[in-house]
Amino acid sequence: MANKDNHRRFGNIRKLPSGRFQIRYPGPDGRMRTGEETYERKGDADRALTLIEGRILAGTWTDPERAKIKLADYSATWIDQRPGLRPRTVDLYRWLLKKHITPYLGNVSLGKLSTAMIRQWRADLLGKGVSVSMAAKAYRLLRAVLMTAAEDDGIIPRNPCRIRGAGDEHAEERPVLSVGQVFELADKVGRRPVGSIRGLKRGEGHRIRFQRHGEMRTYPEVFPTRAEAERALRRMIDTGAG
Repeated sequence: MANKDNHRRFGNIRKLPSGRFQIRYPGPDGRMRTGEETYERKGDADRALTLIEGRILAGTWTDPERAKIKLADYSATWIDQRPGLRPRTVDLYRWLLKKHITPYLGNVSLGKLSTAMIRQWRADLLGKGVSVSMAAKAYRLLRAVLMTAAEDDGIIPRNPCRIRGAGDEHAEERPVLSVGQVFELADKVGRRPVGSIRGLKRGEGHRIRFQRHGEMRTYPEVFPTRAEAERALRRMIDTGAG
C-alpha cells in the first residue's frame, strides 16, 4: 500500500541502538504488535509491514503472540477438547505424546515448528530403534494436532507436518498358519489366564496382574493401551500362567 509524505499509514518502523530496524503494527483487534524479527535495512522492514498488512486484509494473518504456546500445552488441551474419543484412543494418544513427542518437541512453541525440525524428530525416533509403525502413529497424531492449530484455531499459517509417507505403516505380511497350528489354536479358544489389567495414573499405560502357582504377580512391562495388555495376557497361556 502506498504511503504519503514518507509516513506509513499502516504500522511504523523504528531504528534500534544496534542500527537494525524493528516494526510495530496494529492487529485486526486494534492492539499493537511488535515484530519479533529485526531487519538490517529499512526497506526490508517496510516490505515486511506491507506483507503483514496484505495478510490482515486477506484474512490469512496469524497472531505471533498466540503462536508462542508450547506444543506440550497445546497438544494436551487438544486431547481434552475431544470428548468423543474412545478411552483406548485417549490412552494411546497420551502415551505417544509422553513417550515419543513431548521429550523432543514439547518445549518448542507452535510458531517455531518447521518441516525440517519435524523431519529430524522422526529421524531421531527411527535412529533410536522406534519401529516404523510406532513412528507413523506418533507422526499422525502430531499432524492432526497441528492441523487443528493451522486450520481451526489459526495459530500457525500452515501445518509443518509435510513429510511424504511419514504417516504410513508398512506392516509385514502375516504368515499363514499350518493345519497343526490351527488345531492347536482351536484347542486354546475360550481359555484365558487368571489375571487383571489396571490403568495407571495420568494415562501412563496399563499393567497386568496374573496368577502363577496360586500367587498373584505383576508383569514388569507397561503397555501403552489396554488392547495390547489384553493380548499379552492371552499370550501368557503359552507359558502356563493362569
